[in-house]
Amino acid sequence: MDILRMTRRQHGDLVVVSLAGEVDVDNVSQVRACLDEAASAVRPRLVVDLTGLTFIDTTGLGVLVRQLATLRDRDGTMALVAPDGQVLRRLRRTNLAPLFPIYDTLSQALA
Repeated sequence: MDILRMTRRQHGDLVVVSLAGEVDVDNVSQVRACLDEAASAVRPRLVVDLTGLTFIDTTGLGVLVRQLATLRDRDGTMALVAPDGQVLRRLRRTNLAPLFPIYDTLSQALA
């Protein structure tokens, strides 16, 4: 099992949260707390970089969907960076991909 690593940084008016390792039921509360804190601004704009994730389970996907709904209620936005791989396949397989703007690279998401 890969240890979860999370970083958060400001990029202009965007907050970029990068997740690396694995997101599962054992650490999803840490992810939720990190995203909640990152989205605490008025009209938050959030980019979640999933490039470094090797695995995400349904609890992790649920946190992303709930965060998106919360942000939309607050007139905020959330985009994902998920290049082709396990995470993107899981988003597509669960029919969640159409909910999010998804970019191949962080540079594209920030443009």
